Order: sequence, then structure tokens, then C-alpha cells
Amino acid sequence: MANAPTPAASRPFDFFFFDCDSTLSTVEGIDELARRKGKFDEIKAMTDAAMEGEIFLDAVYDRRLEMLAPTHEEITAIDPLYRSTVVPHAAEVIGALHAVGKEVFIVSGGLLAAVRPFGRWLGVPHDRIRAVSLEYDALSGEWWDYLQDQWDQRIDVEYKDSEDTPLVQSTGKSDVVRELLGGRFGRSMLIGDGVSDLAASDVVDRFVGFSGVVSRPHVVAEAEVLVTGESLSPVLNVALTESEQLGLSGTVYEQVLEEGLARFRAGEVLVRKGSTP
Repeated sequence: MANAPTPAASRPFDFFFFDCDSTLSTVEGIDELARRKGKFDEIKAMTDAAMEGEIFLDAVYDRRLEMLAPTHEEITAIDPLYRSTVVPHAAEVIGALHAVGKEVFIVSGGLLAAVRPFGRWLGVPHDRIRAVSLEYDALSGEWWDYLQDQWDQRIDVEYKDSEDTPLVQSTGKSDVVRELLGGRFGRSMLIGDGVSDLAASDVVDRFVGFSGVVSRPHVVAEAEVLVTGESLSPVLNVALTESEQLGLSGTVYEQVLEEGLARFRAGEVLVRKGSTP
């Protein structure tokens, strides 16, 4: 790579927060759980209404789980589905960000038992992944059977309740991102597809909307930067400075950087007037 690709961030970003469902994976985990239980259409309608801001997320979060009554095993089965439907270049983008010294987080309203192993598979450290943990009924299933998963949880127990977390609320990601930043010095970027991600834009320096899986009207209308193609590769071009991009020259991440540049030039990134990458 003889010359650094353009565009480039004018100032470095230090912390990156990714949504999971419809951002790192092309599916919504709860919807796919519903598909397996024969309730896809009804649950998907509730999910879409919440993600598009038509209703509050906390109004439907527990309701969906109560309707599905999933076992712990059914929830962990979402992880391999996430992996098989990973958004193009998601893993490479995360790897490139780590390679130039950035801190990467996943903040998701998805279910922790599925999001956590998927995030670790993508290379995000365990302690930088936030999602919704569930409580299970210890007396459900074959309670005398002590078969457990890697997190020491019996796999046949059924959903009882969700934890008390801001992530089940439409505006809750702001609180979680703020907590993770913890007053640390540096600039931050959040990448996501839903109104819950857009609502957290007030606590980061740059919000990048991703409509490559689902196009949410409010996100498309209001995101400072919008990635419209199916790949996350252009995130590198708007997130890294020229010198940081040059630092990837000759590495395994050079190809994904140039892929992002090609997509940027093809019009797959929209930058609002007055907003520089």
C-alpha cells in the first residue's frame, strides 16, 4: 500500500463500542430463538417495533422471553448461529482495531449466554462484553441431571426473569457505555443499527449507523456517519487516522482496509454535512 487511503479520522478514536444483533451478526438472536419455537412472526414484529423506536424496548423485552420460555441450552445455541451469520469483515475490523492499540467493546441488548461466546470468538475480551443475563428456574427441567455448560450453568433450566440492567431499556446503552468509559481519557465511537444505539450517541464522540443488515428510518435519518453496505470494513476508514491506517500496511489487515476504501468510494458511506470522519 504505497499511499494511505482516504478518508481518515482527523483525530484518533480510542474506544469502540459495537452492537451485536444486526451489526456484528446478520440475525436478531431473540427472533431466531422464536423461529425455532414456532413464534417467529409475532416476536419479530415486537423486536422491529422496539428497534425502530415505535415502542419502548422495556415494554416487550420480558414479554418476548415469557412467550418463549427458553431453556439455557436453547439460548446458548444462538452463539453458533451468530458465528455462521457474522457480518462481512466484522472479525477483521475488530482485529485491525486491536492491532493499532484500540479498546473494543460489545454492548448489546441480546442475551449474554449467546453474545459473550460470540464476542470472544471475534476477539473481544471477556470483560469488555455487556449483554443481558437471565435468571433460570432451578426446579425446571430434569433438575436431578447435572449436565452443565462451560459457564457452569445447567443447560435444561428454563427462563425465569431478566436481570435488572439498563440494556433492557430503549435508552439504557448510554448508562452502560458511560460506565465502561469510566471517565477515561480518549475519544469514543459507537457502531450500531437500532434506535437504542442512536440513543447512546450522546455519550460518545461519534455514532456510526450501520444499515447493511436492516435499515432503521431513525438511524438512517440521524446518524452522523452511515455505513449502508453489507460490510463493516469502511468503519476502519472513518475511524482511523492516516498514520494509523499506514500502520496497517504490510499486515494481515491491509486487505480489509483497502476493501473499506473501495466501498467508501462506491458510495457505501454517507457523512452528514458538517461532520468529518
